[in-house]
Amino acid sequence: MKNVLVTGATSGIGLELVKLLAEKKINILFFARNKKKSADLKLLLEKKYDIKVDYFLSDFSDLNSIKIAIQNFLKKNITIDCLVNNAGKVYFSYGKTKDNLERSFQINYLSHFYLAEKLIQEKVLLENSQVLNVSSVAHSPNSSINSLDNIKHKKLVGQINFEDINYEKEKLRGFTGLFYSRSKMSQIMWTYHRSKSLKSIKINSIHPGLLGSNVIFDNGLLGKILTPLFKLFFRSSKEGAKNIMFVIEKISQEKITGKYFDERVISQSHEFSYVTENQKKLFDISKKLLSEREID
Repeated sequence: MKNVLVTGATSGIGLELVKLLAEKKINILFFARNKKKSADLKLLLEKKYDIKVDYFLSDFSDLNSIKIAIQNFLKKNITIDCLVNNAGKVYFSYGKTKDNLERSFQINYLSHFYLAEKLIQEKVLLENSQVLNVSSVAHSPNSSINSLDNIKHKKLVGQINFEDINYEKEKLRGFTGLFYSRSKMSQIMWTYHRSKSLKSIKINSIHPGLLGSNVIFDNGLLGKILTPLFKLFFRSSKEGAKNIMFVIEKISQEKITGKYFDERVISQSHEFSYVTENQKKLFDISKKLLSEREID
């Protein structure tokens, strides 16, 4: 494995992952928002590990930003062995991006869908390369992490309303894990759907573990209060990164595709994710949402 592209590499699990990859002398490319953090990370990795590093500034809440970053990436004429779709946020309330899309759905899923599909289209991913979607056990309503939704919106967790993909008809307000759950379900469904038609590329999803990171920080005062508690009671981002590294190597060695890993073990995702009709609907809607915004 020579070149790996990681989204959200300047902090948390993404940062720990690129360090592990760098230790193995794998060249790093990454998409990130913050220019200073990106430049500092590039310098650190190149100096400490003597590898090639390049970054592309992008904001996953802005589809045009992703489009420009992809264009800049393609100009480099680099092929990659692995794409790790890692960047993500947890939002406990409803909100939209500048693209007028529910923010969790766009940041955690649709922007990564666009990136992966574009790289597939441009033949950037090599034969037997892989795409690994960093998902979450939170995609399932049966997960303990969704216990806060036992009353509020419980019936909507673990499914996707294709007739109201942006929650325009049913206004959802208040504290809920529904938005994050749906975005992670979408990642897994895309994994299953696309792995059927792309035999040369290994596409899988992983729940890296219940980790304490900054993923909930952008939730006002509540996020700032809960973030230190998450870091205290959950495992470290480094442990999650080790799980991802283990799975990347396992997939490469055993040519695994179309699977959901719970940490290091192939597991079952929620039953809704396996419905092929739903997978196809999500794929088609995703393409439509991008087309409507003139993102190709």
